[in-house]
Amino acid sequence: MAGDNPKGGGSRAAPPSSSKGPSRWDNSSSSSKPSPKPGPAASKPSPSTKPAPNKPNPNPSPRLHPQLPSGPQSHPPFPFNDPPPPPIYGFHMLDRRTIVLADGSVRSYFALPPDYQDFPPPSRFGPGRIPPFGPMSPDGFPENPMKRKFGEDRERDEFARQKQQLLQYGNAGAGPGPGPEEFRASKAMRFGGGSSNVGVIRQEVKIDPAIMKAFLNFVKLINENVDKKKNFLDNGKHGPLHCLACGGSSKDFPDVHSLVMHAYNSDKADSRVEHLGLHRALCALMGWNCMRAPDNSRGYQFLPADEAAAFQDDLIMWPPTVIIHNTYTGKGKDGRLEGLGNMAMDIKLRDLGFSGGKSKSLYNRAGHLGVTLIKFNGDQLGLKEAMRLSEHFEKDRHGRKEWTRIQALGVGLEDENNPNIVTRDGRTGEKSRILYGYLLTAFDLDKIDYDTRKKVVIKSKLETLQTSK
Repeated sequence: MAGDNPKGGGSRAAPPSSSKGPSRWDNSSSSSKPSPKPGPAASKPSPSTKPAPNKPNPNPSPRLHPQLPSGPQSHPPFPFNDPPPPPIYGFHMLDRRTIVLADGSVRSYFALPPDYQDFPPPSRFGPGRIPPFGPMSPDGFPENPMKRKFGEDRERDEFARQKQQLLQYGNAGAGPGPGPEEFRASKAMRFGGGSSNVGVIRQEVKIDPAIMKAFLNFVKLINENVDKKKNFLDNGKHGPLHCLACGGSSKDFPDVHSLVMHAYNSDKADSRVEHLGLHRALCALMGWNCMRAPDNSRGYQFLPADEAAAFQDDLIMWPPTVIIHNTYTGKGKDGRLEGLGNMAMDIKLRDLGFSGGKSKSLYNRAGHLGVTLIKFNGDQLGLKEAMRLSEHFEKDRHGRKEWTRIQALGVGLEDENNPNIVTRDGRTGEKSRILYGYLLTAFDLDKIDYDTRKKVVIKSKLETLQTSK
């Protein structure tokens, strides 16, 4: 019958292609395509059209996170064309400083210089980039186009350049500066035998012989006068300072920095060498960096203690002399102090394996001072023998640093119960004095007698050793 259901009753389900949506196993690309509109050709499925098998995509595009878009993210535009300038101060300005503790050990730390706020801010324009407003001055600001109108500043800059070249390289002309060979660091050596100076590298540059001679003369002139040396070290607290290069025509200076500035920037052509030698001598006395110009700031004053000590230990007395302390032996019947005589000290040195030195005991009105000087020949062999004797005391921990520590403790030479002064033989019970010795430098002139002080000169130990090669 028309309209009757076929056998088995119930309505048949619609074809799967027309009633169900896309399967969840289908690719996202196939599911995202819109279905074609039904037309007359689509009422009957084509026998050749079959559903494509669900194959995995060989090149899937994974996402970093299911909740984040995979496309490029947009950022707000940067408000400046160039990055902001760096701060005025930073890690590149840190100075290495050292402090000597009570036990004689040295500790290092890093800190900004006190005048770091006076440093000019770095330029925003790197090397090779020209700012749009013209060339930059050395202090980091735009240069005034009217600055060099009359050529006065150009002459002043040329004079400063020649002066710096004369100070460092010994060439006052306008020729080229030193080549790479002149900047080679010298071999590491021990200056004065101090353990704190081991491994210190001094960068040697060629100094004009005239400046070097003036420098050594002023070093002796400053250190042989005890009151003048003390006033320099105390930064002029005991009275105004005067320029030794100007002599009687010198004006008063309130502190050492003002005097250093005067000596370095002196424009007197007839005494320029003497002023540069004085500048170097003052820096050596104060432990400052004489190779850094003091024009802009006081950063030249912050020189590591080991480098300052190495520079001072290089300035030795000539002929080379070793000082030996604690040669005191007791009091005589008349109450005068007694100590090892010259012959007794010569015999003691020969027993230790050292020869070529001549002993000289020092006395005052009270008697023996407990100090003996050992003077060697004024040649390279004498210098090497003096250095060997100094190193002997240093290896036994009886050098300059140990004697300075004993003096700081206020130990008297008459205290025979102090183990730093007297040692006792455990088998025989005999007492003997512990000797301390080191090579004398220009800064020890106040420890020797007047006659020796006037006869000695100051020389560079490193330069003397190099000339012998």
